[in-house]
Amino acid sequence: MNDLNLREVRTMSEFDTLVKLQQAIWGMPVESVTSSYVMMATIHTGGVVIGAERNGELVGFCFAFVAWRGDRPFLWSHMAGVLPEYRGQGIGSMLKHAQRKWALEHDYSIISWTFDPIQYGNANFNFRHLGCVADSYLVNHYGEMTDEINAGLASDRLEVRWQLHDARVIASAEAGLPDNIITPNDDGTFILQADEAYEPLRATETAFEQVTCFAEVPYNINTLKRDDIEKAKRWQIGLRWALQEAFQRGFFITNFAGKENRGWYVLTRTYTEPTSKFRRET
Repeated sequence: MNDLNLREVRTMSEFDTLVKLQQAIWGMPVESVTSSYVMMATIHTGGVVIGAERNGELVGFCFAFVAWRGDRPFLWSHMAGVLPEYRGQGIGSMLKHAQRKWALEHDYSIISWTFDPIQYGNANFNFRHLGCVADSYLVNHYGEMTDEINAGLASDRLEVRWQLHDARVIASAEAGLPDNIITPNDDGTFILQADEAYEPLRATETAFEQVTCFAEVPYNINTLKRDDIEKAKRWQIGLRWALQEAFQRGFFITNFAGKENRGWYVLTRTYTEPTSKFRRET
């Protein structure tokens, strides 16, 4: 993709363009966008806005500001998106890896963000492609949202951590997408899965006794919302229950896998951080 240019965005006129991109990418009402002033304040205080430019036109961007928890600084990636007509070309991945490169050059080792856990494509991208981990579920985090993507369901979010020095993250950045080799052994390892009527079926207690378990995600929640909003709500409630229950029992989401229009989170009890080891027991 030789005609694609990734660069930092720094001027108010370009930020004005990114305001219009937000409306086009997410179908946002104007009152919900991140303003040009906020983006300028972000880069002035140590954050970054990276744009994807094709033939002189901005077609995607990612936007991150500096955050702190305790004495540990990290980047919070608030927005990342690509215009609909440019999706499926790897631009989102290139933007995120450009953001990672910038973060490492500025001595950040973690980038975090939230996303809707019931969106199959985002889950696959964040965990399988990028190598993120998660153990925090936020219920209706932003309240009612009215943009085209989020309207109709509660704004539940997973908070992910992108550990930039993690071996799997480095391997993904250098070698690309790994083989999709993680598959459940049997239905007894699912804490949530579709039944014959494509309803969310919750696990029995024994599923949580596994070292690794799986939580299914609807293949296309946007189509399901359009065709049967009540079933879409049942899926969201089921996934919320499954992931919250798993996190309370010490599981981490460490990957995502799929096969034949089905996909599932991969959860394990042990995850090794690049600098310290987290092991949780039930």
